[in-house]
Amino acid sequence: MPRPPDPAAAGGTGGTDAGAPVLRMLGPADRRLWGEARLAALTVSPEAFRMDLADWRAGGEERWRARLDDPTALALVALLGDRPVGLAGGLVSPDGVPELRSLWVAPAARGRGLATRLVTAVEEWAGERGAPLIRLAVLTGNTPARTLYERLGYRRSGARPGEHLMTRTLGERGA
Repeated sequence: MPRPPDPAAAGGTGGTDAGAPVLRMLGPADRRLWGEARLAALTVSPEAFRMDLADWRAGGEERWRARLDDPTALALVALLGDRPVGLAGGLVSPDGVPELRSLWVAPAARGRGLATRLVTAVEEWAGERGAPLIRLAVLTGNTPARTLYERLGYRRSGARPGEHLMTRTLGERGA
């Protein structure tokens, strides 16, 4: 199992890591990198996800890795040098609506528009499938994420236990 990257180094600002993170779509050959990014997210920002490290070790890792084999899903990692500093996923739900999943940006890479770039990339993926809207779920206590999504034009559309559901019509952007 890959070890999580050093949170202090994730999003480093010196040497060859200087500059804007690069977004990279992942496929089945990128299991190590996807695992490294997911472990970093769960380690650095456990409050942002329903899954935790114990879930990851109890079968969650295999479910996440299976997404890389799903031709209808999207897995994105933001890299600064060779270090993952962000991730986002896109899945088509059973009712056919594309969903933004697991957005995360390392603390050292926040405040530079990376979250917006990741969200936009997932929205473009959904739009390429002809979807009129995109959906997401955000934990009720995750005010920073909910604020970001609202700023990007997402509106509350329902709830599940512990989560707000939000949608955005594709082609529209919040102020």
